[in-house]
Amino acid sequence: MVFALVLSVIDCRSSSKRDYFDTSFQCFAEPGWRDDSNFKKYIEKAWIPTRLLYAEENLRIKRTDTVFAGDSLVHLFLPDLMAKEFPGQSVTNRGIGGDMTETLLTRMEEDILILHPEKIVIEIGGNDFIQGKCLSLVQNNLLAIIQKIHSKNRNTKVFLIAVPPTRVKELNQIVPVFNLFLNQVARTTTNVEYIEVWDSMRKIDAPTLREEFIRPNGDSLHFNEKGYELWGKKLRPYLQK
Repeated sequence: MVFALVLSVIDCRSSSKRDYFDTSFQCFAEPGWRDDSNFKKYIEKAWIPTRLLYAEENLRIKRTDTVFAGDSLVHLFLPDLMAKEFPGQSVTNRGIGGDMTETLLTRMEEDILILHPEKIVIEIGGNDFIQGKCLSLVQNNLLAIIQKIHSKNRNTKVFLIAVPPTRVKELNQIVPVFNLFLNQVARTTTNVEYIEVWDSMRKIDAPTLREEFIRPNGDSLHFNEKGYELWGKKLRPYLQK
């Protein structure tokens, strides 16, 4: 399974490499992961096989109204959950566990834009920060993704979902900064909307994931079905327009 592989090769224990508030922290501006051998393993064993499946599906369905794109949080929005949250709508999931802004950018045309969607929902960035990517690099990649979408069709609606809280302290420190950027991009860019979920999914008095959204088995990065119900509630008014 893609998620099992991704979790096995992403090292979430080395906090100094992703603690943006550590005085010794140095952001990572290179392609891929800090551990290049594991990144190559991920690309070969998870990213490429998933894209091949998507290519086959795209040939079959040819067109869809809405595409969800992003990392494992999108990928785990399973078909039955999507059908429940968006009944009767043409919604297609093109998330890949482990995806970063740079890898999503490289596959936008073949995986997503080829379906000529009217709306694209994007949740991305968490894996960049796991790797300690430079914030400016992640921001520029996100802008390039939007530019690529609108260069294809300037009328395509783009919905940027806030990166939600996790149970990883270092991510919960930097993610709100990125979410502020996403909000600003939406406020200053035509046909881009920001969907706030951080505040709804965090503990009332702490910047961490609320207990009701925690998945079993010690998963500190993802959330459970209740989280997707919240996403559905937030997104339905936009996708039904």
